Amino acid sequence: MNEIREKIQAIAGNQGVVMFTAEVVDVDDTFCTIDYGGNKYGGVMLFSIGQQGKFLLKPAIGSMVTVADLSAGLKRDLCLVRIDKLERFKIEHNGLVFEIDGESAKIDMSHNGVSLSTIFEKLAEILKTLKVAVLTPNSPSGAITPDTLALVTGFEMAFKSLLK
Repeated sequence: MNEIREKIQAIAGNQGVVMFTAEVVDVDDTFCTIDYGGNKYGGVMLFSIGQQGKFLLKPAIGSMVTVADLSAGLKRDLCLVRIDKLERFKIEHNGLVFEIDGESAKIDMSHNGVSLSTIFEKLAEILKTLKVAVLTPNSPSGAITPDTLALVTGFEMAFKSLLK
């Protein structure tokens, strides 16, 4: 029985997936270039589930990655399966987008083009222009006091430092 298996494997060749570890030398939002044993290979697919970019793990340049060679060692169809230093993580689902960007050290959340960051910027603008009611009848509202304006400005700066 083993002889038959060996003869079939000799005819068909090795159709398995080959895995190896390499260093990322260049990367964009879809592909990266790796260095493996002094040879550079471009067009390596980033780890992604579903449609391109719907679930994305983008490695940092210089990180070590595990690469699956789907062409059984021919180095034609390469895909990342493990990353040791993550630069960006992004999930898109039904118009909802959640992204963590390690390069800018910020996060972004949005739904159908409406960003959480934009919402908080609008909230800060509303609070900055908020008028205060005056107790005497027929008198105009006063502007926000300087200490309240300082608190609102601090709130806005805190959210801008966290969100894209």
